[in-house]
Amino acid sequence: MIILDKWYPLVEPTKTNIRTLALKQAVERAQEEYRQALKAHKISTAHHEFDVELYNKRATQNTIELEMFGDRKRFQIFV
Repeated sequence: MIILDKWYPLVEPTKTNIRTLALKQAVERAQEEYRQALKAHKISTAHHEFDVELYNKRATQNTIELEMFGDRKRFQIFV
């Protein structure tokens, strides 16, 4: 079917064949898989960042606890 337009004439197919339908379905499937993979990657990245943040907080806490016992002047008062 030919649509006549003054500036941009378009040609549209009148019949769809099996190859065209298969290609469209394959493209849609690939796009959906890509969207799902992108979501999974974002979740994985957020999870990794959260793990790093927790690790840094634990390391800071351990450092503070070790510094607390490193100050021997305060313990001399109790002895």
